[in-house]
Amino acid sequence: MHNQSSKIIYKSQLSTFNLILMILGSLFLIGIGIKFLLYTQESGINWVIVFPLGFIFLGGLIASNALVLCSAAITKDYLILNYPFIGRKKSIEWKSISDAGMKFVTTKSSGSDYSFRTGKEIRLFSNGKNYRITTFAIKEPEKLILELKKRLDSSLKTKMKNEYRKTERKFWKDEDEYRNWMMKIVLPICLIILVLLWILKK
Repeated sequence: MHNQSSKIIYKSQLSTFNLILMILGSLFLIGIGIKFLLYTQESGINWVIVFPLGFIFLGGLIASNALVLCSAAITKDYLILNYPFIGRKKSIEWKSISDAGMKFVTTKSSGSDYSFRTGKEIRLFSNGKNYRITTFAIKEPEKLILELKKRLDSSLKTKMKNEYRKTERKFWKDEDEYRNWMMKIVLPICLIILVLLWILKK
């Protein structure tokens, strides 16, 4: 197998805490969705089916993302991706990597999320295939990124850096616009409605 007897220079590990969190979150959402689905159908409220299906879909999405999580090992000639949940390993020759990208990603799911984590999604293209590494589930992800950049072409490193900065700026710009919109428009309107309701009750 591609001379994998060569010495491993670096090996990343998956974060146990994040994996457990993803698995429990997936099971919780799917379980709640199924329970809600059975209840709504027994009650004959068929139009509400969209809500439990939404929970089940979200739980399934988290589960599918967990299945393709991978750790990475680095040798002189290869990047080795290990997918523990599906029992696969993929060896990628450094010289075969033709393109790369890196995006700013977050666990934020809606505008109202005040507690969220940020990370990076690294994409590598080799022999017509796309490989993705998400830093959320990796321990000490900056070490992995540093080791990857040591072995990639300078033009690819620049492209990754520029893409990351662009997507990060866009996220925080959108976040600021959302906060301003809430403070300047939504909050005043809510306060006015509350005051009017209080006056009408008197």
